[in-house]
Amino acid sequence: MIIIVIVILAILTYVSWINIEKLSTRIVAGLISFVLLAAAVLLLTVNMNSHYGMKKVTTSTEKTIYSAGGSKSPAGMLITQRLGTKADNYVMIYADREDSKAKAHFVPNKKKITEAIHKRATYRTADVKKATVKTVTTRWEWKNDFFKWLLEFGGEGHSLAKQTTTVTVPKKTWVVLSAQQAKQVTAKQKAASQNKAAAAAQQKQMRDAAQAKVAAYIKANPKASANDIANYSKEATAEMTASAMKQMLK
Repeated sequence: MIIIVIVILAILTYVSWINIEKLSTRIVAGLISFVLLAAAVLLLTVNMNSHYGMKKVTTSTEKTIYSAGGSKSPAGMLITQRLGTKADNYVMIYADREDSKAKAHFVPNKKKITEAIHKRATYRTADVKKATVKTVTTRWEWKNDFFKWLLEFGGEGHSLAKQTTTVTVPKKTWVVLSAQQAKQVTAKQKAASQNKAAAAAQQKQMRDAAQAKVAAYIKANPKASANDIANYSKEATAEMTASAMKQMLK
């Protein structure tokens, strides 16, 4: 509507100064139409530059994610690739469901580069049980229907102001790897599996370490249920596996 208003006021301004013969009437009509035209243009400019008539609305979503290495490995895996050289912004590979294949997330959309520059994805490790991805999105929305009716002409409503996504993974049972490090670990695991004796010895060492942790847990928690013990055993195995993977990177 604001574009239509500007066009009408521009026409009125022209007609007032050119077609009205009486000087006093021409000056009054010309000044009024010009002032209104200037105000309309200013209003449009302020809206485009400072989002006048709009407000920021923030929403947040969070969900569980799963290992890029599949469900067969006890330890979780997050593969990352930094975007640029300094920005804390990454493409990350993980699975959305336990039974689904891992895929790349947060790849910038080159067709929507203006929107892509407002998005940032990063990761952190923490003392948590599950890996999650939390997205906080801030969008520009119209303050009310009047501003929407007057100023909207290019789909400005619901436009993205900022979006920050944080992937949080358990620091003890997950491993964060770059794409190059993931290849390195895979190669070492493949080489180790070909030496059956060494592989069996390593598995026994990890199994014994996990069993020792479970035994210590049972001693410290004599009233723990069978389900609690099973969960802790699974966690201990994942922790030992993650530790072994981290050692491969050294």
